[in-house]
Amino acid sequence: MKTLTLTPKLKKRASSLLALGTSEYEAAEKLIETGLYRESVVHLYFTCFYIAQALLCGKVAANVSHRSLNAQMHNVYGRKKDFPRRYVELHTKLYNQRTEFDYKTTHSPNPAELNKQLAILKAFVKYALKVVPRVTVFDLLKGFCDDYKNQIKDFSFDIYCPKTYAHHTRLTFWQPPFYLDIFGVDQIAKHAVDFLGKLKVRRNKDYVVGLNSKVNQYNDDHLLMLDIDAVNPAVESALKPIGGILLKSGRGYHFISRKIIVGAVAWRKEMRGLLKNPDLKQHIDKDHIEISIKRGYATLRVTASSVKPTVPYFYKEI
Repeated sequence: MKTLTLTPKLKKRASSLLALGTSEYEAAEKLIETGLYRESVVHLYFTCFYIAQALLCGKVAANVSHRSLNAQMHNVYGRKKDFPRRYVELHTKLYNQRTEFDYKTTHSPNPAELNKQLAILKAFVKYALKVVPRVTVFDLLKGFCDDYKNQIKDFSFDIYCPKTYAHHTRLTFWQPPFYLDIFGVDQIAKHAVDFLGKLKVRRNKDYVVGLNSKVNQYNDDHLLMLDIDAVNPAVESALKPIGGILLKSGRGYHFISRKIIVGAVAWRKEMRGLLKNPDLKQHIDKDHIEISIKRGYATLRVTASSVKPTVPYFYKEI
């Protein structure tokens, strides 16, 4: 099946739905691993529910009912030769299973059956991530440029090993905003890995490209960046006064503010202040903040590698 064609608005919606779906999958996987089989059923279903909506973006309403979505999966993809039939059947099975275990029975589901469903669901999520276009960091950077033409003078990217914060080979690459259309992050990643290989850097294919917080080579002006392990209503409320964008980065999240902080002193103060916020301190990566302050700028990964296989993509704007 070819990649879907979506408008910018639908791409944002699809990105959010994929992020919700992958989060539900992670919850289902953890519950099954710990033997909480009955509790996992609803998360298995909601993984399918969100992923199916992403595949049907533009064909179903934002507030589509569970029954209607199931019907639409059959109508649109049930007889499509280039779409795996087992994903349509899985959606129906999980839809019925969720109703059964939520409302009609007291016994526990079969663990072997749940693990089989989890394996198919994993393949379904992977399939959707290939064919549903998402809003990427590249798209967001172009938006930042439009909003802050006079303040964003440069973007900088670090090429680094994501398994450690410090004491590995690290390259920094600066470019003016207009170069985004000429030489994007994927090209930076490809050529950087080749270059590192020529320098005999070990495990060079593990390296990724990260966007840096500094937006000017000659002044300490920064975007506020956070690495967050989980997002909940309290976390979103704490970030709302700052305003920005949440990205799904695998099992965690990245936050990039839309606010540009002028000066290194003000930036460090903001970063340290976030560590004291009672709603954030349990969820933001303290090591990421501390090493960023020591280095003089923050970095968030924007490409994938063998050790970080998910390219960060848009989850929601807050």
